[in-house]
Amino acid sequence: MEERLRSEAKRLPWMLVKVVGGLMAVIGFGGAVAVLTRRPDPSWGGVLGWVLAGVIGLVLFLAASRSLTARKEADSPEPTGKDRARTSALSWTVLLVLAALFVVIILILAA
Repeated sequence: MEERLRSEAKRLPWMLVKVVGGLMAVIGFGGAVAVLTRRPDPSWGGVLGWVLAGVIGLVLFLAASRSLTARKEADSPEPTGKDRARTSALSWTVLLVLAALFVVIILILAA
C-alpha cells in the first residue's frame, strides 16, 4: 500500500500538468471561437493569442500523457495494446467533451 502511494505521488505532478493543459486547450480554442463569432470584424491579433493558448495547452496535455505512460509501475502487469488504446481514447474523449461543452456555453452566453 505504501509503495502504491509513493507511485501515485510521483505521478501526481504529471496528472496536474495534464489537467492544466486540457483546461488551457479548452479555454484557448473556446476563446478563439468566441472572438470569431462575437465580433463582426475580429482582428487576427486577438484570435492568435487564444489559438496559441489552445495549442500550448494541447502540447502540455500530450506531453504529460506520454510522460505518464512512460512512468508505468514496474510491478504492474504489462497492459495490452487494447488497454492502451482504451486509455488514450478515454483521455481524448474527455478533452473533446470538455472543449465542446465550453464552446456550447460560450455560444449560449453570446446569444
